[in-house]
Amino acid sequence: MSRLILVDKPVGPTSHDMISTLRKTLGIKKIGHCGTLDPMASGLLLVLTGKATRLAEIFGDHEKTYRGTVRFGNETTTDDREGEVTRQLENFTLDDNALADALIELKRRPTQVPPAFSAIKVGGIPMYKLARAGQLNVEDIPSRPVRIDHLELIAKRDNEVDLEMTCSAGTYVRALARDLGRLLEIPAHLSALRRLKSGPFHVDRAVDKDRLLWEDSTAPMGLSLEEGFAHLPAAVIQEGYLTRLGFGAQPEVGDLVGPEELPAVGDWVRMITAEGKLMALARVEEDPDPVLRLRRSVS
Repeated sequence: MSRLILVDKPVGPTSHDMISTLRKTLGIKKIGHCGTLDPMASGLLLVLTGKATRLAEIFGDHEKTYRGTVRFGNETTTDDREGEVTRQLENFTLDDNALADALIELKRRPTQVPPAFSAIKVGGIPMYKLARAGQLNVEDIPSRPVRIDHLELIAKRDNEVDLEMTCSAGTYVRALARDLGRLLEIPAHLSALRRLKSGPFHVDRAVDKDRLLWEDSTAPMGLSLEEGFAHLPAAVIQEGYLTRLGFGAQPEVGDLVGPEELPAVGDWVRMITAEGKLMALARVEEDPDPVLRLRRSVS
């Protein structure tokens, strides 16, 4: 049973709590999620079951769209409302022009310093463990490449703003909230977050927590892998290559038909039979010209 299940995680439970509930409901052991949501966050969580768990890397690479609330006046250890206050400012004014300029600056930045309390590893140890033990110097946290494609002000109140953003995988919205405050010279943190999209998948299609408690054999939860990868360009496997594909052989000239135009280097292509059955996933790589390389078998 290999599926992609779109879950609308509520505020409160951890991402692992969602997995535990689904594991019991479906009666399976092989299950996992892509892109952790903190307990204070809600929204779209992609869950993979069966052989689909081997494809977490592909789903995890999706760009994400979020809507979040940045509250001004306090900066915290975790860059969100869950942390201890480290800086505070009571009297301030959010200037519209300064706010607009700061958002433009954040969108342009090619790197970001992640939160001290994150799962990123330093010397093989998650930073949150080092931070809790007092062994992490925040000044030494290395920046990471990020890409913010869209950053829009949705609403503004006396001490907080609502933002919507689309960003690359690995971007921390709570770090963006912290940095927005620093650009404005007003301490800030992330007070609310909801993930709206991950790649082509929207939270509007997700099931809520109550639906996770039961399964209907006539209308099972989730999408088949064919549906889950339908957004990718397709290469049709020719009959002579099917057997060799099963042994992991790389495609040669004439083994595949399509796509008409190769996508960018690093992008994925689905390898399907003439009947449309998904057999494998290939990635565009340079050798030295762009070519398709078999990377994941899903049959």
